[in-house]
Amino acid sequence: MLRRRDLVREVLDDDASFRLLCSLAAAAQARNGRESRRIAALVPQGRRELAPAMARYGELQERHARLLAGLLAACGLEPAEVPPEADHAALLERRGSCPAHARMRCGQPLSERDVLAHLAHGHAASTRAAAWLARLAGHLSGRPGAGEAVREVLRAEREHLAWCREGMLGFARAGHVAAVELVLRENALAEARAHRDAALAVLARTGHLLGWSMARSVVMEGGVQARYAYERLAGRRRAVRLDPLPPLPKPEPGADAGPGPEHESEPARDAVRAGSGPGARPGAESGTEHGAEPGEGPGAGSRTPSGEAATTSPGV
Repeated sequence: MLRRRDLVREVLDDDASFRLLCSLAAAAQARNGRESRRIAALVPQGRRELAPAMARYGELQERHARLLAGLLAACGLEPAEVPPEADHAALLERRGSCPAHARMRCGQPLSERDVLAHLAHGHAASTRAAAWLARLAGHLSGRPGAGEAVREVLRAEREHLAWCREGMLGFARAGHVAAVELVLRENALAEARAHRDAALAVLARTGHLLGWSMARSVVMEGGVQARYAYERLAGRRRAVRLDPLPPLPKPEPGADAGPGPEHESEPARDAVRAGSGPGARPGAESGTEHGAEPGEGPGAGSRTPSGEAATTSPGV
């Protein structure tokens, strides 16, 4: 009854639940895109080399929001209202793990510590998004154009992960290993809580739309809570590393035609050293990914660097 593949198909094949998930993703991309561009303008002089890539990524996120809105329109669907309790990005910001957003709203310039926290925040958010999108990409054959749209967003998230990873390794090379560890751990734990809360809200709404039984809803919620416990405990060791993201698996039979990101990518460090940044070139590898439960919203994941990883990674 609860095989992951069958569950994902059930959610994506239903217009109401597909509309909800697509609307959540579009709203998150639009909001984050606006804020990324505004934050880029506040980067301190000592880190201005990061600002252009931040701004490009913001523009790319806004483009993806329009792409997802167009996908809904192509399916004959209107955007759904985004429940506040299911807004992963807003929940994560309220955890206070990224002061750059608060400073941005007040128009205050960022400190170097704020920039580091923003990189860790982006790494966590894009890790979860990349994992979630990678799982969806092979299950969208029934939605014309959806697989291609998801793969485009996935390429951008993986590229952003590479950029965040290299930015944090740059801080580590400059002697800030302890600070890198701290912000990564803080953001990993904050993201895990935000993800759990948003996933439970999405599951509740999805269960209502699909008419799930109480027993099935309870089992699904238990799975989310179990994953949260894992990420808090066993996953904490992986939350202090900055490992390159492994290649994506090949698309499952029946997925939309077209080249997947696994055919276009290269190691993250090579992409960044070649001068790419978010939005600069599709297909650059990035970061790491975690599995995502069905019904999870787009957002973050938790894999972060330890001092050991930061000092032994290539190029450090």
